[in-house]
Amino acid sequence: MNDTWHVPGYAEVDVLGTGGFGRVVLAKHEASGKMAAIKYLRADFLGDARIVDGFRREAWLLSGVRSRHVVRLFDFVETPQGAALVMEAVPGVSLRALLVAENVLAPEAALAILKGSLLGLADAHAVGVVHRDYKPGNVLVSREGESKLVDFGLATLDGHNGLTAGSPAYMAPEQWAGRPGLPATDVYAATCVFYQCITGHRPFEADTSEQLRALHGAAPVPLEVVPEALRPLIARGMAKDPAWRPATADAFVAELEAVAREAYGKNWEKRGWKRLATSAAALTALTPLALLTAAGTAAAPVAAAGAGAGVTAAGTGTGVTAAMVGKVAAAVAIAGGLVAGGLVVFQGGDDPPAPPAALSVAVQTLSGRDQALPVSYELQYPQVSGGPDAAVRQRINDALRAPVDKRLKSVRDTVADPSTLEQIRQEGETPAMHTSARVLLQTPRLLSVRYEHGLDSDVLGHTTWRFPEALSVDLTTGQVLGPADVFRPEVLTAAGMRTLTRRLAPHTKNGFCTVPTVVGYPERQVSMDAAERPGGGEHVPAATFGVTGTGAEFEILWYDLGCASAAGNETVALPYGELDDLLQPKFLTMLGRAAPPATSPAPPPSTSGQGGTYTNSRFGFTTQVPPGYTASSWTPENGEGMRFTNADLDATMTVWGTNSGGRRPADQLAQLVASVEGDGGRVTLRSADADGYTASGYQGDGRIFYEHESIGTGSTAGLRWVYPAAHKAELDKPVTDTVKAFRPGDLSRPH
Repeated sequence: MNDTWHVPGYAEVDVLGTGGFGRVVLAKHEASGKMAAIKYLRADFLGDARIVDGFRREAWLLSGVRSRHVVRLFDFVETPQGAALVMEAVPGVSLRALLVAENVLAPEAALAILKGSLLGLADAHAVGVVHRDYKPGNVLVSREGESKLVDFGLATLDGHNGLTAGSPAYMAPEQWAGRPGLPATDVYAATCVFYQCITGHRPFEADTSEQLRALHGAAPVPLEVVPEALRPLIARGMAKDPAWRPATADAFVAELEAVAREAYGKNWEKRGWKRLATSAAALTALTPLALLTAAGTAAAPVAAAGAGAGVTAAGTGTGVTAAMVGKVAAAVAIAGGLVAGGLVVFQGGDDPPAPPAALSVAVQTLSGRDQALPVSYELQYPQVSGGPDAAVRQRINDALRAPVDKRLKSVRDTVADPSTLEQIRQEGETPAMHTSARVLLQTPRLLSVRYEHGLDSDVLGHTTWRFPEALSVDLTTGQVLGPADVFRPEVLTAAGMRTLTRRLAPHTKNGFCTVPTVVGYPERQVSMDAAERPGGGEHVPAATFGVTGTGAEFEILWYDLGCASAAGNETVALPYGELDDLLQPKFLTMLGRAAPPATSPAPPPSTSGQGGTYTNSRFGFTTQVPPGYTASSWTPENGEGMRFTNADLDATMTVWGTNSGGRRPADQLAQLVASVEGDGGRVTLRSADADGYTASGYQGDGRIFYEHESIGTGSTAGLRWVYPAAHKAELDKPVTDTVKAFRPGDLSRPH
């Protein structure tokens, strides 16, 4: 095997780039004369099954995407001598090279590139493919007025885990945590790049990956350097919680177009591409892809961020274009790299090192029929691959399979009982057991899984044969995490279990049941304390539990706690805002979360006054914070909130969430109006509907107020502005922007 192998039927024209995994060449199809870009895998990687599988996988994912905004795959060729991707080729330049040349793009130009990229992402998402590595080097810009996406080497199917990898400067919080890729993950990265295009720098910059992880996970987006009209767009696209970003890339396109038209007029896109044309054409002229202009034989851009072999910058022009060529030539020299098709030729200094790759996880199925007993089974369980330590990997896989092995043994032992076996044979049935498995959360150090067990049988028809369970495994040791690994010592006491029970109760459907005690005494409420069950035991949760990106899920078997068997089971979710202070600091680190301050389970955001986005970790509401406002905690009855103050303008913005859902919005509005008017104020605008109420006017002290509260069946979320009439002109726009950007979160349940 050597690197002289070529795809049959193609003649190499020039080398576009080389890198750690191989090379990309410009080639002509001998039969048709059409040009193509061919990405070759390095020969010494052909013996590495994992790398070859990844190469095949990239081809498979890319082949399913049909879009004018995504580079097209013509063919995947694999022989014992080599492997290659054959892709279309048209003159184009990477956005990274454009940014090196220009540093900052005009807003219309940046919006045009973002729109094209989002359209490409939308087409990929439509067939279930998430890119996971959107960055300037993977966006190509043509002088004809369109952009294309390349490099699907890290792509995954929507909702599936992949390696915890990507480009750290643009990675969404859920990607840092190793969770499955979502369309919203690509939206976050695209918004980061858009931010860089219009400001000249990335939204967050740091010396290490861990610092970047913390910034992307918790720091407000610094919006003060962004044009005001574009701030809500960036705040939406870079929301920490993927649920508060646009759900799809095409939905974000609709928001983008509305903002662009309002801010820059109906011809914004045409002007944007016109601004890009000169730079794109000049940079393309410095690459081997310039040959395609004369040949006219290609259909879409494949790559160009650096000059290829044998190409020189001829300084024969004059005027603006000549100046631009010189400028772009410098950009090429600085960029020093190439992206083509799916190959990333390393560009030094592009990003801090990516975090270590996590183990990859896949759900397997064990199915069959017992040879001695009338039992069939179809059981799902996750298994991991990769990682440096085979012994740890084996321990992880043993732990992940143990629940289904235990379940199968339990059913077999029951069916083997002579009386049960006789009854089953008389009924002529074959009990069929089944288990589905779902990964709740994967981080570089932890994997949490939920199993749903079922059994189809008339003889074994009791509800106790159907139940869920969950477990979490330490990926560094392969050990299953027990209560002592998860909870602080003070929680594993009678008092600590009472605290856990109180916090879980509002999130259950009907609360914790009561059971009889000694005659003449009141009934006792059951609790999560395993020590209170018959037979006693340790003070640990009487339920298995797993962790997700938003909290813990407790699999409560009500009949196990002493309630009636008809109560069945229930999955009860407890958000991190009510859980963090109960967890071991080491376990919080495994989750990628910071330990809360001793005085508060919900730390306030930065009070630096830089502005950005604030998301409440307990209630999930999100708001935009204008620059110049400092934060302080504010606690309403039965809830939690934050107050942002600008001392110079004597203005305050207060946001809150409460567990006071189920109220009639009209009644709440009436109470607010009565309170304002009772203090000598005046309400000039009022409205209420099924989802909440809005009111504005003047307080008794003469200051303007605006208040909106969204009311659901389980909780509420609200926003209130108060400021002097003298500053109305200065504050009208910030108030309007924050009101538009406010998102109330999930109001269907308490928090």
